Amino acid sequence: MAFDTSYLGRSLDNRLPDVYETLVREINSVQAKHAAAGRLQSGATLTAFEEIAASQFKSAVADASKFTFEFTAGHEPEAQACLKNFANRVQQMIMAEISENADRLNLGAVTATQIEKVRAKLERFKEQALSDFSHGMQGSERLRRDPLVSVITNQTNSPGSIQQVGIGDSFSQTAFTQNHNELVAAIDRVLISQEFSRLSPEQKEAFSDTAAVVKEEAIKAEPDVGKLKRWGSRLVDLGKELGMKVATAEIVHLLAKMFGA
Repeated sequence: MAFDTSYLGRSLDNRLPDVYETLVREINSVQAKHAAAGRLQSGATLTAFEEIAASQFKSAVADASKFTFEFTAGHEPEAQACLKNFANRVQQMIMAEISENADRLNLGAVTATQIEKVRAKLERFKEQALSDFSHGMQGSERLRRDPLVSVITNQTNSPGSIQQVGIGDSFSQTAFTQNHNELVAAIDRVLISQEFSRLSPEQKEAFSDTAAVVKEEAIKAEPDVGKLKRWGSRLVDLGKELGMKVATAEIVHLLAKMFGA
């Protein structure tokens, strides 16, 4: 199946700022905790950095693998090349951030040894993830297409139409706190609307599954900002593609408040 490699590359690149933001937040959190405990300049901090690097890399590449598989409907060489480029960039970004923060601890040779250990671990994770993807696998599970992609493909013949809702990139925690309960309520109203009731069972399942992810983040005091934006965008675009423009208009309005229009 032919697919737009330019769109795929851009979509994967657009994930990098969220990955970086999460990485920095995790590193800062660990450093603050260790500083408060009087053990910032210690091997424990380096070990924590290693754990963060591994966790963030595996999470970012796993999510990208699933998206790539869904968008391309397979694991052709072109898809593998796009995913490899993304994985390389995530690896470089993580190593740069971890190395910079580790060097500031002034632990000498211990730091160099630990950084090399992290580098080798990420390289191993990357090769395994890419190998798995090339065989249609992700860890111990076979990659499968999400109903969301099937629905959009059937409706518009354009799987790339997801994630195009008109919201900005400037997240406001204050606006989120003020509106997150209303966002959940707005989603619930869509799920009992007449527009929703007219959908096919497959369409209802795809919309409901996506809505569940958005609601999961919306009920948190401090959501995963990148995840809320991605899945909120998916939910709204899916609603529009399925002809529920009126029902989803309120969701668009609330997301725009949180992220800026």
